[in-house]
Amino acid sequence: METSAYLDAMGIVRWKKAVPPSEVLTVLVNPLRINDVSSPIISTVLSMLGHDIANCRFAVRAQPGSTIIWDMRGKQAVPNDEILVSAPINELEAKAEAKKALWLNMQPFLAQKDN
Repeated sequence: METSAYLDAMGIVRWKKAVPPSEVLTVLVNPLRINDVSSPIISTVLSMLGHDIANCRFAVRAQPGSTIIWDMRGKQAVPNDEILVSAPINELEAKAEAKKALWLNMQPFLAQKDN
């Protein structure tokens, strides 16, 4: 008889190693666009970068200790090698130039993901 069957028969519960929760990542958005986060562009970009939208939170400003992966505040954004910077979602949806700039900004992150 298997060991697990003996333990079950005696009513002994086995411990399982705790799985650490996945880190919540932050996407900064323009305060006027905080409700426009259901766009397919956002979910597509996040999946291309290897992130699940369920593990992301959308905020208008960074909180201490948060990991920022994408800044969509437009002119408020400061270019950074570790954070994807783009125009706000309304401009990404309406302007081809904004999408092209986003695609160009994504290239280093996609290359880093492949390595």
